[in-house]
Amino acid sequence: MKTKAKKLFMSILALILVLTLLAGCSNGSSDEPKNDGGNNEEVNNSGDEKVSSKDTLTIGAFGEAQSLFPANDGKVPGAQFAANVYETLVQMDKEGNIYPVLAETYEQIDDLSYKFVLKKGVKFHNGEELKASDVVFSMKHFCENPRTKSNTIGFDPDNFEIIDDYTLILRTSTPFAPFIRSICNVNLGIFNEKFYNENVDNIDMVACGTGPFKFVEWNQGANIEIERFDDYHGEKAKLKTINIRLIPEANSRLLELETGGIDIMQDVPGISLEQVESNPELSLYTNESVAVTFLALNFDRELLSNTKIRRAIAHAIDNDALRKACLMDAALTANSFLPSTVPGYKADTAAFGYDVEKAKSLLAEAGYPDGISFPLAFYQSSDNRRVGEVLQAMLKEANIDLELSEMETSTYTPFLNSREQFAAITTLNNTLRDPNYTLSKLYSDAQGVGGNRVNYNNPEMDDLLNRASSESDWDKRVELYDEIQELMYEDTVWIPLYSAKVCIGTTSTLRGYTMEFPMNYQNYAACYFAE
Repeated sequence: MKTKAKKLFMSILALILVLTLLAGCSNGSSDEPKNDGGNNEEVNNSGDEKVSSKDTLTIGAFGEAQSLFPANDGKVPGAQFAANVYETLVQMDKEGNIYPVLAETYEQIDDLSYKFVLKKGVKFHNGEELKASDVVFSMKHFCENPRTKSNTIGFDPDNFEIIDDYTLILRTSTPFAPFIRSICNVNLGIFNEKFYNENVDNIDMVACGTGPFKFVEWNQGANIEIERFDDYHGEKAKLKTINIRLIPEANSRLLELETGGIDIMQDVPGISLEQVESNPELSLYTNESVAVTFLALNFDRELLSNTKIRRAIAHAIDNDALRKACLMDAALTANSFLPSTVPGYKADTAAFGYDVEKAKSLLAEAGYPDGISFPLAFYQSSDNRRVGEVLQAMLKEANIDLELSEMETSTYTPFLNSREQFAAITTLNNTLRDPNYTLSKLYSDAQGVGGNRVNYNNPEMDDLLNRASSESDWDKRVELYDEIQELMYEDTVWIPLYSAKVCIGTTSTLRGYTMEFPMNYQNYAACYFAE
């Protein structure tokens, strides 16, 4: 066993060296002082500097949106669009405090009811004024849409109530502790009822929100362009145009950032952090993760429905070696089903332990003494490719053969929605910083489109989730979430791999950029350039 472990370790070291050589070409000088971008505030700013006439911000995105309608795309590329074009009733700042956006005021009036008074004079991008009817229509849609259903479990759409044009009441069917946090979700951005009805057959390709930017065009496979909305109800955006370019490969995004082709690079890989940080013309922003990336094994597949098989796969993975080989300092080793930044996190709840011999023994007990094989799907990215290759090497030591299947982002999510996958690399982001937002993906009726990527069906889990979300006493909620995670461990529902940090590279002349959302996307209304 020691010989095989040593062989695997040496292989991983060799892989790191090769990846470093491939991605290490730099136009920046390591002799320059590191930029202080990691504080997540504006850098190199001075009260005497001049504002540049440059009025277009270009973003290098790692993936493409699946839809322009907020409810139909819960992934980062779609959320980036929604965060600038649509708005929610309330929103959460980076400290976790709730503040009103479309709502002027809000209050909980009883255990099940929340009253909202809307701002007056808020315009949609089609010129229609925001009314309570738009909010109720939107929220009812979110409750019915299978893609957002897991985000609205506990809501009671039949008893939503319009009081007048600017006042409404939203209700839950039972007490629901994370209600206000839940409606901060950017995928629950309020849309115009009239516009939706006029465009329902083409709703994925058009947009009409109340945000500081409005939709211009989407060249699929290339870019999305949005521009300043001059009738915005709040402070107007400083920039005229934002161009979101699709650049899947990290090396290509970095080259574009270094040569001025883009102003913001999403998802700087660990192998390139020093290259960005040491370049005086660039700034690096980082934030602790609110996400966990998992190996998701499909319970629908007979082979993977066997708990011993899933546990064998978990024991064949050395999470720490995987993180060091593939993401370096851009991630933390995952040992829990929840990110460490989310309340309710408990260390080692998902620490299965690396043990190749135990993995082989479990396979034999399950009736597969000679091993197993199955395909592993992931969306196109350099990080995912490295993770897939290292997983393939690790599992091979336990007689588990992986066939790697790299897919374009435009086809990956529909593939998972179809429930046809065997295994997939998938990430759950918890921007709302409430355990319910991650764990609710395990509701039985959230399988497939609803975000239950392992297609886990367990009434006991459904009951625990319902009890936890309806519990108002935080300590009692935590106890229930502990119980939920114990059940997840027992059933080997998810296999955590790593918790990636948010690492963003920008041109050093960008101002007004703050990581309000702990994600790869932000609202860019305050951004501008200095000369």
